[in-house]
Amino acid sequence: MKTKVIVLSEDAKTSPSKLFRFLNSLDYNIKVKETCFGAYIEGEDEVVDEIANIVRNLEKNKIFCKDRGFPIWDKRRCRAFRKGGPREGFHQLEAEQKALELISKGLEEVEKEDGLNIEEIDSKYNSILEKYKRLDINKFKEIVESIE
Repeated sequence: MKTKVIVLSEDAKTSPSKLFRFLNSLDYNIKVKETCFGAYIEGEDEVVDEIANIVRNLEKNKIFCKDRGFPIWDKRRCRAFRKGGPREGFHQLEAEQKALELISKGLEEVEKEDGLNIEEIDSKYNSILEKYKRLDINKFKEIVESIE
C-alpha cells in the first residue's frame, strides 16, 4: 500500500477540485482525498505509481508528486482526529508549493528547443559563488589592522 501527495504549482491551470474529479473518474481501485494544494492518492504500489505518471502528464511541469509516509485518514496526522490545526509538515509543504512555480519555469526553459547554455549557467553560478565566498581569516585580520 502506498500513499502519494500530488501538489499543484500555483500557476497550474488544474485546480484541486478538478484534479479530484479526474482522479475519481479513473478506473482504478484507489482512495482519493482532495486537499488545498492538490490531492492524496492511496492504493497498491504499482497502481499509485502509474496514476502519478498519468497525472504529471496532464499538465507537464505544473503537477508534482511525492511519497507520503502515512495513509489517508491516519489518526496521527488527520486534523479531524487531532481537533484541528495544521498537521505536522504542512508548513513545509506550503513552502515547497511556493517554489514549484519557479521550478516549473526552470523545467520549461530546459525543455526549449534551443535549451540552456550550460557554460553560461556555470559562469553565472561561479561568479555568484565568488561574490559570496568566505573571506580568509588572515585577509580579514589584515583589513582590520589596516584600519586601526
